[in-house]
Amino acid sequence: CTVRWEPPAYDGGQPVLGYILERKKKKSYRWMRLNFDLLRELSHEARCMIEGVVYEMRVYAVNAVGMSRPS
Repeated sequence: CTVRWEPPAYDGGQPVLGYILERKKKKSYRWMRLNFDLLRELSHEARCMIEGVVYEMRVYAVNAVGMSRPS
């Protein structure tokens, strides 16, 4: 599954350093982080997913100010 997103409309006055991506199963409450190093691109190939299971994804932008709210 390839996940794509847009950069944030507002960056708090500091450039975006990268992104953090998380996923969870649709009926679950537990989010799992998919990357430990910041992602530099606006897409990511999510792996180790179970065919037929519905997932939700969310992404955070990170800069010198901190981490954004998830999208």
